[in-house]
Amino acid sequence: MRDRILLVGPMGAGKTTIGTLVSAELGWKYIDNDAEMAEISGLSEAELSQLSVPELHGLEESYLMNIASRPGPFIAGAAASVVENIENLKVMQELSTIYLYIPLELQLERAGGVGIGRQALQENPEEVIRERFIRRDPRYRQAAALTLELSDSPEADAAKLVSFIRS
Repeated sequence: MRDRILLVGPMGAGKTTIGTLVSAELGWKYIDNDAEMAEISGLSEAELSQLSVPELHGLEESYLMNIASRPGPFIAGAAASVVENIENLKVMQELSTIYLYIPLELQLERAGGVGIGRQALQENPEEVIRERFIRRDPRYRQAAALTLELSDSPEADAAKLVSFIRS
């Protein structure tokens, strides 16, 4: 059984929703990216949402390294930006990384404009999301043990993921 699961994907993919459902089904801890980064950095989530993009991405990479050093079992969400650094792909491949894929059109609907990781969406959010999708999608796929094409049902998606973990 895979016991260190890292969920990746764009903002709005449902990492927290699906991760919480899967962790409840398996009885494992769910590690939320934003809450954990706040704890590691000593900053509040509100303060994290005010950091510059490079500062935030640095913390997100530190979080990834921290998660990779922990024993399982756990389900953890990771920031979309971790695939920006090609060296992180190896770390992600050492975990059971699951890419939660949603089409670009759905990303544009779900991303929102407020919160941690949305600093770059203040101006031209549609352009930023499109550019990130084009650049990041191939890297997510490279790092992932599974690409899960999401449906309209988080419960059904979580069930698919539980089946994969148990296989």
